[in-house]
Amino acid sequence: MKILITGAASGIGYDLGCALIKKGHYVYFTTHKREELEPLKQKLQSQKVSQKNYQCLSFDITSRKERKEIGTDSLDCLICNGALGLGGTLFDLEEKQIKQVFEVNVFSNLELIKEYLTACFTRKKQGRVIVMTSMAGVMPVPLMDAYCASKAALISFLTNLARESLFCHWPYVIKIVEPGIYQTGFNEFMLSTVPQNSSFSTTKLQKREQILFRWISKKNNRSIVKKIIQAVHSSSPRLIYRAPLSERILLKLYLLFFG
Repeated sequence: MKILITGAASGIGYDLGCALIKKGHYVYFTTHKREELEPLKQKLQSQKVSQKNYQCLSFDITSRKERKEIGTDSLDCLICNGALGLGGTLFDLEEKQIKQVFEVNVFSNLELIKEYLTACFTRKKQGRVIVMTSMAGVMPVPLMDAYCASKAALISFLTNLARESLFCHWPYVIKIVEPGIYQTGFNEFMLSTVPQNSSFSTTKLQKREQILFRWISKKNNRSIVKKIIQAVHSSSPRLIYRAPLSERILLKLYLLFFG
């Protein structure tokens, strides 16, 4: 199976790509910036990953031109992992910043998915799309307002898309993966970008979130990578995959009392 992963320079995307290669798949690792390509190649070589089983590409999903040139029509599976994280409340963020988060996390991903599935329709080929959203789209995290809202919008859109494919018997499969908090540096980065607003201080809340992240975040990505691989291979109608288990339980409690 030929699989393209966006946002695969590090973290979950990178670990997933390596795991898929071990399962016998051919993987396209994509990076947002060209300067990330060489370090990615070196890291793969240092781990002795066979060069016959992967290719590294620079790919900006917000670029219409690059979306056209990436060649999704030859793929068996598209994994949308790339995302933009930005910390702050409504009072901290400018309109253009919120729009940028939605442009990357929602609109660009949807356009990429649309182009891929349209190619599948044209070629009468079964398509498979795995989209990395977040539990934060269901159970919002304070000080990550724009990010959580973008993931919630993506979950809602994809849920409808998946239901439409079932009712209309369209030739594609949609799977949603909602990771909890992992120590990839992504969540920590978002907290570090929270502006210090002189009118509405969030310093105490920011420190509390940092402590919470250190306490509950998982040190390795194995549990979520396992779920994504299940989604790649699954033939069941199951739509949403979540990990780790501890945060799945926390989410169920949250939905029970506040949902």
